[in-house]
Amino acid sequence: MDINFLFELGGVLVVVGIALSLLASFTVSKGDSLEKRIENLLPSINCGQCGFPGCEAYAKALANGECAPNLCKPAGADVGKQLADLVGVSAERSDDYEEQLFSPRLVAYIHENTCTGCGKCKRKCPVDAISGVLKQAHVVDPEECIGCDDCIKACPEGCIEKIRLEHNLSHFNWNIHSVQVNK
Repeated sequence: MDINFLFELGGVLVVVGIALSLLASFTVSKGDSLEKRIENLLPSINCGQCGFPGCEAYAKALANGECAPNLCKPAGADVGKQLADLVGVSAERSDDYEEQLFSPRLVAYIHENTCTGCGKCKRKCPVDAISGVLKQAHVVDPEECIGCDDCIKACPEGCIEKIRLEHNLSHFNWNIHSVQVNK
């Protein structure tokens, strides 16, 4: 190969690269869209507790004004307030005062008397909250469980359900903001 040919090819590639970068700078960047900014605030665990099939779907619905900004339970109240500020709506307060005092904790519970120990729930758990060995009943660690329902969908026996943990100091909301009482 001739060295001049390589220099010409390199020059053409540089010109094409500059042209492509100029074209890219004139297009609207999807990374700066409201939907992407909302999605960046969410925990990205796609648990579905908000009622949508994942964080991306919830972000899209929130950006279109189709839902409330405080539906993501794993993200917590502070992220809900940030989402409300981002979309320009007021953060809705929960009517239930206990929900303000305690983090809502819906977790999976395996009924040991019907669990066959197949291990399908354990393999589907995104946070490794389920422990147990094959052919023996499995157990969910409520402190690790995020309540995503993946184990419930994977269980062929139907022995897993979601339960609300009793309120105790282990999930007390120590960052609670004052509650204003109107006369």
